[in-house]
Amino acid sequence: MKILYLVNGISKTSIPWRWSTYFNQHFKDNSIELLSIKSALMRLWSIKKEVKIVHGHHIKAMALYLLINSILRLKTLFTVHGSYLFLSKNNARLLKFIFRFSDRVVFVNQILYDTLPTSYKQSIEGKYEVILNGVETNYRYKKTDIYEKFNIEKTDTICFHPARFVTEKNHIRLITAIKPLIEKNPKLKLVLAGNGELQEKIESHVKSLKLEKNVIFLGLIERDEVYNFLEHCELFLMPSVSEGLNIAFLEAISMKTKVLVSDIEQFTYPLKAYNLESKLLNVTFVDPLDENSISEGIESALEQKRNLTYDCAEFSLESMMQKYEKIYQSII
Repeated sequence: MKILYLVNGISKTSIPWRWSTYFNQHFKDNSIELLSIKSALMRLWSIKKEVKIVHGHHIKAMALYLLINSILRLKTLFTVHGSYLFLSKNNARLLKFIFRFSDRVVFVNQILYDTLPTSYKQSIEGKYEVILNGVETNYRYKKTDIYEKFNIEKTDTICFHPARFVTEKNHIRLITAIKPLIEKNPKLKLVLAGNGELQEKIESHVKSLKLEKNVIFLGLIERDEVYNFLEHCELFLMPSVSEGLNIAFLEAISMKTKVLVSDIEQFTYPLKAYNLESKLLNVTFVDPLDENSISEGIESALEQKRNLTYDCAEFSLESMMQKYEKIYQSII
């Protein structure tokens, strides 16, 4: 059976790319093809003949496809990766349309369903479920000398924050919170990987605090480079004000990296669902709206000893994919 992963545009660092690649390597009965909506519109006839299920991951792409699906009549599934609370008005309307006309809907975290308006919940009654994201718990990555490549001293204390430069990721508060720690320890470096609409504002904030030597902007980096930073950093940071279920968070746990994240349900729920103790996973929770909480949390986490003995099987991508495969079989 062939499944089509539908996205706005293809990126090799995106979740759909990782999932489709892993699925095709490890699951032999079915296959996944990743297509942008633009490419899909040019191949409607072959999609009609070859594809059994269209699995959407982005709102605009899925909404446009569903308009056409009245003719193609393929089975459809949509995965909700982000919070309704941060959608534009237009995307919120499109999401309701998607909920109405998709055969099944999956949320990557319980809170993404819980925060929906009542009318949205009613439109998917009986056809939704929650499947927590998974990661490759034994991912084999190419070793890179990140110190030489990114001009970082091996004696530096690296705090690593890979995230888009958007409001939800909370860069401004994080940078403000880490300033007093840098004043105590000039070897402390905040390493930011990513880009986005707020990059200029964030760079200006760094300059206003005179932290140019201690806050490093990497831009977009390769997945293997992310894993190299997870291996070598002292602390992974993600004090977001909102999330879906952050993949980098799970990857950091799988690498047994020390982790600091916000105490929002998007981060706390997965640990509760699997009955896991945060301290055993090297996880520290902080209030994302309180700079003092973030600062104190970073200082405390840096002092803690790293636990290297826990098992990450609960977060495996294989387990997650098996749950999706059951959905595929159920809607055919």
